[in-house]
Order: sequence, then structure tokens, then C-alpha cells
Amino acid sequence: MLRIEDALAIILANIPLLAQTDISLTEAIGRALRVDAVSDLDLPPFDRARMDGYALKAADTAYASETQPIRLRDVGEAAAGFAFAETLAGGQAVRIMTGAPVPAGADAVQQIEVIQVSNDGWIELQKPVQPGQFITPRGIEARAGDVMVNAGTRITPAVAAVLASFGYARLTVSQRPAVALLSTGSELVAVETTPGPAQIRNSNTYSLAGYAQAAGAEIIHSGIVPDDFAATCEAIAAGLQRADLVMLSGGVSMGDYDLVKPALKELGAEVLVEKVAMHPGKPTVFAKHGEKIIFGLPGNPVSVAVSFHLFARPALLQMQGIKELHLPRAYAHVTKSVKGAPPRRSHQPGRLNINNGRAEVTPLKWSGSSDLVAFMNADCLIVVPEERANLAKGELAEIILLRD
Repeated sequence: MLRIEDALAIILANIPLLAQTDISLTEAIGRALRVDAVSDLDLPPFDRARMDGYALKAADTAYASETQPIRLRDVGEAAAGFAFAETLAGGQAVRIMTGAPVPAGADAVQQIEVIQVSNDGWIELQKPVQPGQFITPRGIEARAGDVMVNAGTRITPAVAAVLASFGYARLTVSQRPAVALLSTGSELVAVETTPGPAQIRNSNTYSLAGYAQAAGAEIIHSGIVPDDFAATCEAIAAGLQRADLVMLSGGVSMGDYDLVKPALKELGAEVLVEKVAMHPGKPTVFAKHGEKIIFGLPGNPVSVAVSFHLFARPALLQMQGIKELHLPRAYAHVTKSVKGAPPRRSHQPGRLNINNGRAEVTPLKWSGSSDLVAFMNADCLIVVPEERANLAKGELAEIILLRD
């Protein structure tokens, strides 16, 4: 059996990089940026007011007090999108709105709440104003020519806002990986079918489709493949014709009807990973057929989810040139003992909670790797090291968060 790290290293060393394409910013959420995005201007492009109030010269207010307020002449207005065109002289002030350019000659803004405004064109201040007060300086957020978003970044709504600020109406991104999904097993029936004796509905297609789409993939549904060698070969071959990556669930263990590995070898694929020291998910398979990738994931729903997150998800992200491949990890105290599975590393579904500032994770009660109902409530995986038979209640455990 391969260690998880060794299996992952083999997988990532054999993942091709997809071609790039140009798209509009409106289509970009979830895509992988392939070219550095560079600022075309300073941001903000001018000294910007952070408060509604008056722009003024701080030195004019140096001796202001409650007993001796100073008076400044109100000479105009600056609003968002409308600058005050003249240069401020000593003894003058300009009414200014949040986001407006600070007029030339002004070096501070005082908020309107502490200013007395008269009807005769004068304002009164009872305390000094510090230079730079309530001003966001030009270029403090970005300078023209700076790299603002690095190639290999997944475009989120926040990243899209940055790209829009620097004029990126069109972007160079990776093509989406096309993923053909195959569920193997003569016991499987379609979701709309009432199962007969010894049958179950096909659920893995729907979990894998969701996981893969969240990782940027386009899904090709290829249906259910019965436990038949010729049918398995034919389905995999068809998937390889249509997709960048073929992902199968089931049929990867050592039983008489586990036909995925024999079919891959019959098709001329190179099987690089076929057994990993992990629980659940030990019989995970990874293979290559030319530049096409094949994952054979275990059939049990929890096993397929764990294997996907540890191996197939980072592979899909790397295909797109994304730099951050792995789900975030953290540490939390287990609220009750967690069973391990030596000599394999175990991943138990858990629920993370913050209790009075202390991170705690509760292992979910589940009946094994087929218990998809229990796994539905998991938001993390509790990692039990290979050498540990269990983690004791209160012990600090590594967790893998099941979200970006």
C-alpha cells in the first residue's frame, strides 16, 4: 500500500495542464486565472475622503479649542465623482463627501458631526485636526504596475471585484476539465427507479458531480455500468473519447465482479496507484491513458467522498493551473474518542464547533463507509494517524475542512 502522500505525489506528477481560453469577466467565477493581472492605475487614484465633512488645512486648526474656536471660509463642495477644481488656500474649507477626491491644498478631513456650520458661509471647529486625518492616500491599496492577482488563482466574487477595478473586462483562464462520470455495479438503479431486491439507487453520480463541479469541472454523465467486462471496457473507452478525466465509482476492489482495473489494463491504460494506506478508501485507483486521466474510486459513498477530496479534487485543480490545491486543515479537540484503523490513516466524519473560543470537533455516529446519511452532516474529516488505534476524548486532532 502507498502512503497517502506518496500516492498524491504520483497523481500530481502525472496531471496535464489544460489549454487556456479568453472569457468575459461576467463568466469568470470559479475559473482559474492563467495570466497575472496587473494594476493599470493607482488605487485609490486620488487622495480620497473617508468621511462626510470638510476638507481643510490641518495647520489652520492648530490652536482651535472650545474657548477659542477657529473659523474657516466654506468655498465649495467635492462629491463622489465631482472634484473641487481649485486649490484650497489658507483659511478655507471645502464641503466633502465620503469617497470624493480631496482638493489640492487640503491635507485633512474633519467629520461633519464635530463642525459647527453657519448660514453665512463659515464653519467653526473647536479642536485641532491632524494632518492626514480621514484621508485614504492615493495608491495605498495598489500602485500602477503592481501584480494584483497572480496566475493560478481561482476567481471568487472578491477576486472578480479586484479584476473589475483594474479594467479586466476579459480574462485568460483555463478551460474547464471535462469529467465523465461512471457508476459501476449491477445492483445500481437510476434515482427515479424503485429498487428491487438486492438493488440500491445510484447516489455516487450526484455527489461526485457536485464535488467535481465545485472544483471547476464540466460533467458528462455516462450512466450506470453493469458488472460486465465488455461493458466496462466500452464505457471507459467512450469516456476517454469525450472527456479529459474519467471518474468511476465502484468496481475497484478485489472481488470477482471488480472489473475496473482489468478493463483499464485491457484498454492499455497505465495503472499508477491501486491501493492506498487510508481508511476509508483503500482501493483508490489512478491511471493514465495518453494525456487522459482515470480515477477509480471506491463504491461506498463515504469512501468515494474521502478519496475524491484527497486525490481527485487536487488533480482537477492542478489541471487548471490552480496553485492552492488542498482543502484547509486545522486542529480541534475531539469531544469523544475516535477509533483509528492502523496501519492505515483514518478519516472520520465530524462536525466542527467553537465552544467558548475553543475549537471542538464531534465525531459523527456512522455505521461505516456506506452511511451516506451520517456523512451528509459532516463539515470536516477527523484524521487519526496510521499508528494510532484511537484518539482520546479531549485530544487535539488534525481536521480537514470539507469546504474552501
